[in-house]
Amino acid sequence: MSIKPMLIVALLIWLGGCAQLDEWTSTTPKSEQAAVATGEPIDAAAVYVSQDPPPDVAGFRSIYIAPANLANMQVIQPEGAPADGEWWVTDEEADILQRMIAYEFSVALTYQSDFITVTNASGAQLVLNTAVVAVHPNETRSSVAKGARPSGSITVSIAVVNGATGKVLARIVDTRSSEDVWAFNEVTSDDPAVSAIFQSLGGDIRRGILTLQGRPDPAMSQLLR
Repeated sequence: MSIKPMLIVALLIWLGGCAQLDEWTSTTPKSEQAAVATGEPIDAAAVYVSQDPPPDVAGFRSIYIAPANLANMQVIQPEGAPADGEWWVTDEEADILQRMIAYEFSVALTYQSDFITVTNASGAQLVLNTAVVAVHPNETRSSVAKGARPSGSITVSIAVVNGATGKVLARIVDTRSSEDVWAFNEVTSDDPAVSAIFQSLGGDIRRGILTLQGRPDPAMSQLLR
């Protein structure tokens, strides 16, 4: 599966999110420290939740984690660097990424039995849709080969939708830094650089859903003790 430049797609995703901010409430400002499923503090993303959720949303527990959209993922090279045709993901690597994302989100969402994950969207009260929008390497391939740090960042869009109506109830569009963003160029199973990003995003979306439902976050209570 080739990674093709899709800057317009990324911009539309960002603009679409911005256009709805007046109707949404930000629950986790980036200045706040929050706990992921491991109990470690992270710099939390802004999670926007709908101000008009269904009246029974507090009782929603079942979540279907839909396969992530990797088809439009783009690579944004360092300023002035030419396009790198070697940045691509094989079908095998895409399968590994899908399993890794689903696993990390499942662990985060089921923390302290807050939610249960189901294997079929038809039986889910909530559906989690994820799109990996872009990878931003800080260095070119030739620089990394000469010993430059393989750091960078990745932009991900996540929407939690009502399983019955398809209405978006919570969303994140966030860019996370990584000390080894090049792990996305050569994906192997159980890669901690990749897992860490989706682990932290899973924790953030879990907190967003709890806020949407008006439920306290047990992880935050433990952190503040």
